[in-house]
Amino acid sequence: MVGAQLPRWSVRMVNGLSYLGLDVHCQSGNDDLGYHYLVNRGDDFKWSFQENFWGTTLFWCRLEKADAYVSFESFWPESLENTWLRDRCGTTQLTCIWIAKDDGIYLRNNPTNVDEFVHKWIPK
Repeated sequence: MVGAQLPRWSVRMVNGLSYLGLDVHCQSGNDDLGYHYLVNRGDDFKWSFQENFWGTTLFWCRLEKADAYVSFESFWPESLENTWLRDRCGTTQLTCIWIAKDDGIYLRNNPTNVDEFVHKWIPK
């Protein structure tokens, strides 16, 4: 008997800065996705993956601009009590879109098409 196929997720980091380039470094416990420099507004870095069998897949990223940085979890396991990320990434699209803007990091709420403020920049 063949097991059920696990869903395939995508995560995008988008440069929404008005005037600066953006350094992006994302990784999980198993995969270092490398360093990416997003020069222009609208440039993005995207990766896709399937959650592991145990549902413990976790990715985190460090975003850095000339005068500030922030580190945060960009994808984390879902629980019955915490569906916040999945509710925003969508149950059909399965794409989490993180956008670096001048005042902080936003997550696109795909069902409502609204960018929600999540993290503030930490000055260097």
